[in-house]
Amino acid sequence: MKVTRVIEQKLGKILIDKKLISETDLNNALEEQTKRGPDSKPIGSFLVELGYVSERNITEALGIQFNLAVVDLEEINISKELTKIIPESVARKFFFLPLFSVEKELTIAIADPTHLDVLAALSIENRYKVQPVLALRSQLQKFIELNYTEGPRSVSIQQDFREFNWNEGGAGFVERLIKAGKEIPIINIVDKVLKEAIEEGASDIHIEPSETKLMIRYRIDGLLREQGSFVMNLHPAIVSRIKILSNLDISERQKPQDGRIQFIHQNKEIDLRISSLPTYYGEKIVLRLLDRSRIQISLDELDLSVENYNRLSKIIFQPHGIILVTGPTGSGKSTTLYAILNKIRSIEKNIITVEDPVEYQLPLVNQVQVNLKKDLSFANALRSILRQDPDVIMIGEIRDHVTGEIATESALTGHLVFSTLHTNDALSSITRLVDMGIEPFLLAPSLLGVVAQRLVRTICQNCKEPYKPKPAELVRLDLVELEASDVVFFKGKGCVQCKFKGYKGRAGIHEVLLIDEPIREMIIERGSLESMKQLAIHNGFTDMRYDGIKKIFAGLTTTEEILRSTRSELI
Repeated sequence: MKVTRVIEQKLGKILIDKKLISETDLNNALEEQTKRGPDSKPIGSFLVELGYVSERNITEALGIQFNLAVVDLEEINISKELTKIIPESVARKFFFLPLFSVEKELTIAIADPTHLDVLAALSIENRYKVQPVLALRSQLQKFIELNYTEGPRSVSIQQDFREFNWNEGGAGFVERLIKAGKEIPIINIVDKVLKEAIEEGASDIHIEPSETKLMIRYRIDGLLREQGSFVMNLHPAIVSRIKILSNLDISERQKPQDGRIQFIHQNKEIDLRISSLPTYYGEKIVLRLLDRSRIQISLDELDLSVENYNRLSKIIFQPHGIILVTGPTGSGKSTTLYAILNKIRSIEKNIITVEDPVEYQLPLVNQVQVNLKKDLSFANALRSILRQDPDVIMIGEIRDHVTGEIATESALTGHLVFSTLHTNDALSSITRLVDMGIEPFLLAPSLLGVVAQRLVRTICQNCKEPYKPKPAELVRLDLVELEASDVVFFKGKGCVQCKFKGYKGRAGIHEVLLIDEPIREMIIERGSLESMKQLAIHNGFTDMRYDGIKKIFAGLTTTEEILRSTRSELI
């Protein structure tokens, strides 16, 4: 069933015709929208933000534009039973609220008519005929909150919070925060956010206060998505609940804090790393989700091409030397290191790691947590590790000259060393270490190889469809020698399973650089990176862009993802 509305005229023209805004007002809003980028808010939100019109003005104009009725939720007796039809995550994300049903026709209040395609999918899934109506976003936010939580008590607790001065201090203030964090509605809200994030496959949860609302965002497949929001009155209680779970200082709101939570959902153990940061409107909380089942990931599951897998396998069983994994934050470096350790660990080897933090506990691996408060830095831990008769050492990150120097000396004295660096590609790690002060004549004989990687979104398999790329798309990939008519690429058209994004899940793209004798000589001679790259290519090296293009042809990802994640040589 398709839920559509014919757009008679543009929103700006409707507002101008009703003499609510001028041409200048509209142009100012359009200019602001352009500044914010292609994924910014609808034009109506900017008109409200700039103070030209009210939220009700925009909602009524949208009703004219899409030929939809506008309702006042304060005057409707909303059936809470119908909330079972629309999942809470969908309701909060798209601002949908089921109001009532007559036979098999379901009336749903919405704030944004451009989401009618999502309603269409829901109508098919639930076998309802959907009748959309428009409501104020602020009203929807309020009534979604009331109907998807513990109704009467939720209203009561919000009223309690509204009357309480959260800026006061003293012992009574702390006790009130602790009490707020133990209220049943707040416990339910936090539990729902955690469970929903796990089920959505999120890697991070962002809880962000603002002037008007408390926004919840999940990082899914590498990108942040707004999942919903709460009224700001709930912010102190939600923060307190998280602090109670992670044993953080509830009374401290002006300094950053870090903690951990262990959470079990559907018999799955999830570790959550908690970070609080004071911002202008209050504490922002970020929760990093770490799935313990991921500790058993193998090298075969890293999406390495056959060539890159064979290159990496050549060096990870060497008796000594340094192997680096590079890439930006969130590119999967730790996962790759754990997969390598899973591959090589055995009862015959003494493997010791020094990490900040220890993300997963591995069998047959001795893991050391950095603790700067106890003067246990990477460098200090490494010095102690070398007295523990190690065969393999894994350093979470080489951050400075001292750590790099100890790692290099360890490799030269018979130890196999794994570590990470924050560089854009494999070859840049060489200059990064030299810039840290590692002498080239020491680096050259110790370095075995470098893995550089990124994570790209993969096409949703449920809505995947083929298409013929245009010549301009092939040019962007530097595939000018190919005829567009002979090439088939794939994309996701969007469906319920992928939340209409066209992507679901992520895969790695890699480059594996092996350090052979010719490259070692160039390192000692301080040769240019371009010269080293040409030499490496001659010996079979391929960069991440090439690996990504292979995954495009394999129907795993898209041109947009590879261009977003890798640097073009055609600049």
